[in-house]
Order: sequence, then structure tokens, then C-alpha cells
Amino acid sequence: MSDPLRLALVGCGRQMRQNLQPFLHRLPAHQTVACVDPDPDLVASMGAVTRATVLAGAVEELDLSTIDAALIAVPPIPSFQITDYLVRRGVHCFVEKPAAPSTPALRQLDEVIQGSGLHVQVGFNFRYAETLQHLHALTAAARRAPVETTIDFYSRHPSAPQWGCDTTLESWLRQNGVHAFDLARWFSPAQVRRVDAHAIRNGEHRFLINVTLRHEDGSLTTLRMGNHTKSFLVGLSVHTVDGSRFTAGSLEQIRLDVDAGRPSGTLLHSTRNLDDGWARSGFGPELAAFLDHCRGKAPTDKPAPIIGDALGASILIDQALAQLGSAPHLTAPAGGNGKSRRADRVEVR
Repeated sequence: MSDPLRLALVGCGRQMRQNLQPFLHRLPAHQTVACVDPDPDLVASMGAVTRATVLAGAVEELDLSTIDAALIAVPPIPSFQITDYLVRRGVHCFVEKPAAPSTPALRQLDEVIQGSGLHVQVGFNFRYAETLQHLHALTAAARRAPVETTIDFYSRHPSAPQWGCDTTLESWLRQNGVHAFDLARWFSPAQVRRVDAHAIRNGEHRFLINVTLRHEDGSLTTLRMGNHTKSFLVGLSVHTVDGSRFTAGSLEQIRLDVDAGRPSGTLLHSTRNLDDGWARSGFGPELAAFLDHCRGKAPTDKPAPIIGDALGASILIDQALAQLGSAPHLTAPAGGNGKSRRADRVEVR
């Protein structure tokens, strides 16, 4: 593969402008050669920032022999279709979560990727957030035994149905709450044998959600989520079998609340006061990992989140939605082969 890595930015909206391209710009050994968006103003603006030589309204207009990898930040249905199209033509992809609108679509995409030799990474940026990385490492030994994990994830949006979902609840879980399900699988990877979900609603579009995951190894994960909040919040705690509790109440610091059954409050980690989001949000490190994987230089002991991870999270969301009275989507949109699939059943495991 040529060096620098030749990139296409697909989808030049807010996520690309605010959270991806600014951090990508700080990374070495790559060149943005193409920007793609159906909105001519957005693509022209991104082209001016990146100095890309190709501006296009669709990926079908690109000469893919000039592109090694693509960053994709578009809604779920075109996200699935574009990723499918590019993978079938030999392009590495970084695709923003949820990567596809449904479990059947993710399963179809996973089948296309298998055996391709390509790296397709999903934008679960909180796996790369500095504080959560430290918490994951601090609890690694303890998590070999069953643990109790609590994940808080609150965000005001979506606050209305969007991107093919019939309800705000499903939109929020699939397009934002999916982060919490991914963190649950990252901290407790043992198979989930039972899902219990409950919602407290305040009107049609505001809600609090509690989901309990019971794992095959005896671990228990509780997700406390919702859009009935005034600010964005991510927090995570791990309670170990020796009675210790490690808590990241936010993305800023980790405390040992309880040390082997005794109150503690010891500060274990704190982010830098002037961090501009690179380490705190994880956007910079996740893009660095993507570029390294594309070059074949990524460490083997730190696997990146892939479509299989998005699929695993989506299966859990299907089960939660079934209990919450919101039936999941069962149709995969047409992919690069022009075919669509309908799921015979929702996988439960």
C-alpha cells in the first residue's frame, strides 16, 4: 500500500466536520484525496479545508484505484450501502456507528467483509477515551472473574424518530445508546444469556431506560440510559468480587470508591485540564488506530471495534426493544449486490 494513505471522506456533515476531520488532520502519513456528499455546499467546504482534488456527490463517481481507505459518516441506510459498495471493491472503511439500520443488515455486511482481508472499523469512540481505556486496564485482572458493571449513558438526542426508525425510543437506542451496549460487551465479553429492559417515559419522546444483561460467566451489567437529561453524560463503574469498586463517574477521572470492602475514594486517574477532546472523547486515538490497521501496523493485543461488534450490540438492542414494546426492524436494505434480505427471526443469545 502506498504511503501516505490515500483517503476519501464520505459524508461532510456535522460529525465529519466537528469530530472526525479535525482530529484526522493532526495525524501523519495520510492524504485526503476525495470528499463526497450529495450537498454541493458541504462537499465544497470540506474540499477547501482538506485540499482534496476530487469532489463528488456519490461514491460511484470516484476512481477507487486512487483510494486506499474511506471515512464514512452518513445515516444508517446509506452507511450500510456505501460500506458494502466500497468493501466489495477493495477499500478499507471507517464507518460511524451504528453502521447499518438493523441486525440483518449488519449480519449481511459482516458476511461481505469476512475473508476480504480489509479492515472495517466502527466508530465506537468511547472505547478509545483515555479514562475508559485506563479503567479497562485497571480492572483487567479482576474481570477474569465475574464482575458487576454499571454504565451510565445519557444524551438529549435523538429526541424524535429519524433515519428509518418508527419511534424515538428505537432511534435513540440504535443511533446513540448503542455506545452503551458496545461498552457492556467490551468490559464483559462473555455471552449474554438474558436481557431485562424497562423504560420510564415522560411524554412520547423523553425517557429513561434501564437494561440488565446477565452473562454466561455470572457477570451482571446494568445500563442506565436515556434522553431525559440536560447534558451529555458517560460514566462506568466495575464492582469486583473482592469488594472493590472502580468508578469513572465521567470521562475526566477514575476513583477507587471501595477498596476490598472498605470506603476509599482514592483518585487513580485524571485527564489533563486542557485536553481538547483528543484523549477525553477518543476520536483522535480511534482514527490513529484505523490508519495503523490499514497499514498493517496495529498492535495485535488491541483489536479495534469492527462490524461484528456492532452486530453483537444490535442483537442486544433487538432484545431490549422487544421487551420495551418497540419491534425492531427486520429488513436489510439493498447492498452492493442489489439484493435485499428479510430476517426470518431476530437472533437471541
